Amino acid sequence: MMSILLGIGITQYPLKSFCGMIKRKTFYKSLEEIEESYRDEEDDEELNRIAEKHLIDGLRIWKHAYIWLIRLFAVGGFIACLHFRVSKAIGLVMDWSFLPDDSIFWNEISYFFQFIIILTAAFSCVTADMTTLYIGQEIMASLDILTDYIKLINEKIKTNPNVWKIILKRHCKLIEKINLLNEAVYEISFIQIVITTLELLLVFVFIRKETTEISGYTSCLCMMLQVFPLCVFGEMIKIKSEKLSEAFYEVNWYELSLKDQKTFLIILGMAQRQYGLKAAGMYNVDIYAFIKIVKLAVSYCAILYTLSK
Repeated sequence: MMSILLGIGITQYPLKSFCGMIKRKTFYKSLEEIEESYRDEEDDEELNRIAEKHLIDGLRIWKHAYIWLIRLFAVGGFIACLHFRVSKAIGLVMDWSFLPDDSIFWNEISYFFQFIIILTAAFSCVTADMTTLYIGQEIMASLDILTDYIKLINEKIKTNPNVWKIILKRHCKLIEKINLLNEAVYEISFIQIVITTLELLLVFVFIRKETTEISGYTSCLCMMLQVFPLCVFGEMIKIKSEKLSEAFYEVNWYELSLKDQKTFLIILGMAQRQYGLKAAGMYNVDIYAFIKIVKLAVSYCAILYTLSK
């Protein structure tokens, strides 16, 4: 069971890499949009200050997420490999048919190869998803920038006649970034959800049968960490888009000119749509999706465990 679990986990990396290669132009375009957002400077100093603050905060969040995910996967992979070596009940979960098994030396070489492959797979799974999280944090920063600027709009209208033009331009760019991200991770997010569900199903069955094996618990933690950060970022994008919509209701629209009122209604209509990450363009990627994945895996685990008895 542990061999099948590791096989499924390692298989996801080439699958996601292949999908990323197909959508590489979309990823490049998303990264170009992000680079442009760091270079853009508006005439409004207040807007530049808000943008600088949120962009720096977003990079800091992404950096901490990357460091802690690397650490957790490294620790989880190391503990699992060490447990495979110590536990006689598990031992080698990868069969090396080209290596002789009649000596202690070659046996240790087999464990060493297993150790390297598992740790490499752990690091690869983290780095493969960091581009998506990087684009996601920039979208969250753009949402925060627009929300904070709209809160100041009642004062800005009097001093800056182009304020609605700036907001409309930034809001259209924001929608384009979200659409590009959803297009880029169209297949990748779906593969991640399906594979994580299968992995959690197997690891829950393993834990149910082998309650004292620590490798099962570390594997379970790593499986959850594969999809949990993505779901958190998806949830945060959805929450921040709702806050942006609420911020428009604080605008004194009745004090605007007829032309500005028409522009306000157009932007308000766009802001009322719910934005977020979607897997395969159908399934929302948020905290509720993570809960459903865990519940589904636990339910099937109970069924398989009951049938096996």
